[in-house]
Amino acid sequence: MFSALRFVFVFLLLLTASRSLADNLKITPPEEVGYSSEKLMALKDMLDPYIEGGKLPNYLLSIFHEDKKIFEIMNGTTDFEFKKPIRNDDIFWIASMAKPITSLAALQLVERGELDLNDPIDKYLPYFSNPLVAVDGNMASELKPTNNKILVKNLLTHTSGLTYGSTIAKENDVSNLYDDINPMSPLRTLSDTVSLISELPLIAEPNTEFNYSVGILLLGLIIEDITGMRLGDYLEANIFKPLGMKDTAFDIEASKHDRIAALFQAKRVTVQVPGENLSYEPSPLTKWCKNKKMADHGGEGLCSTAADYHKFIQLLMNKGELNGTRILSEEYTNLMLTNQMPAEAGEAPLTNFFGPVAKNLQFSYGVGISLDKETQLPRYYWWAGAANTFFWFDTKTRLNGVFMTHHFPVLYNIIDQLYEVTEQSKL
Repeated sequence: MFSALRFVFVFLLLLTASRSLADNLKITPPEEVGYSSEKLMALKDMLDPYIEGGKLPNYLLSIFHEDKKIFEIMNGTTDFEFKKPIRNDDIFWIASMAKPITSLAALQLVERGELDLNDPIDKYLPYFSNPLVAVDGNMASELKPTNNKILVKNLLTHTSGLTYGSTIAKENDVSNLYDDINPMSPLRTLSDTVSLISELPLIAEPNTEFNYSVGILLLGLIIEDITGMRLGDYLEANIFKPLGMKDTAFDIEASKHDRIAALFQAKRVTVQVPGENLSYEPSPLTKWCKNKKMADHGGEGLCSTAADYHKFIQLLMNKGELNGTRILSEEYTNLMLTNQMPAEAGEAPLTNFFGPVAKNLQFSYGVGISLDKETQLPRYYWWAGAANTFFWFDTKTRLNGVFMTHHFPVLYNIIDQLYEVTEQSKL
């Protein structure tokens, strides 16, 4: 006999089955793969208060076991009038969740012999031939020439010495300069943006520190230079189309605009209004997925759905192959599942940028690795986007999750809590 909770869950899952089946996703009750429907409902108890408390406008959480969707919950609305309920095929700006995809594209070129991980980037971007370093981003001290060249692998691992603006990185002289040029602006060509970045000093010697950065943006330009294709066209032909990721692109076609969730942002000014508890307001970036831009930004520009992104995750878990189509060899896919941090960056390299919370994190090529505190072996692989989207997957249990919402900037890092609930839901 189904429990009442399991009955409700299966009913809700069947309501979404028509869209999911169109994406070739199988719908399977959790019990059939060793998980409890009742225990998984604790995820809803954890997430609904974010909607009820006015912290998030919406959320969609899809849990998969290999190619089967075993659990899905959603709540909230996706328009500024709060009348449009969230749907499981809604399209979201995934921001930095684009980084693993662009990283895989670069590894395709490495596998074909068209790119080398140890190539200095000035082979492709000559204006990076003689970078200078402002140690710790301090422009008051003397700028020093680098001892090491920036290599392609340094872009993939955020060990290039590049950084972000102060809205993402630590505030210092160099991050303020990044704010001045706004590397994420859609109003410049990719080449013009990279040229502006090259005029700024690095904040660290290449290959010595993890500093989350615009490195993948540079990598996108290298991919364009090698292939002679715009980045979005390359990704469409070599990743999205072969995987059936039909709703993933830098700009979404007009026929799908009604499925794009409106983007909200944290309130800049708090005004006490009786009965009002919302901590967010409409964002001016809400047309990001709709507008054609002058450049495709491989580090933060893509828009996608939970179902589409699951296909990319499944590709990684399947060592580069999905449904009989090989996208990347097992050898090179394994590089994305292996710690690639240089020894010079220390035992806990991500703490340099993210602080003590990142003590048990490592990084590969485009993907973060959460480590078990005791064994220091991988627990799960993950990454997140600036609008509070994120994903994770566990190669041992073959379970993976995609969380979508549309609230900028990142305020609610709850990946680990959701992962723990799924772990505790095993039968």
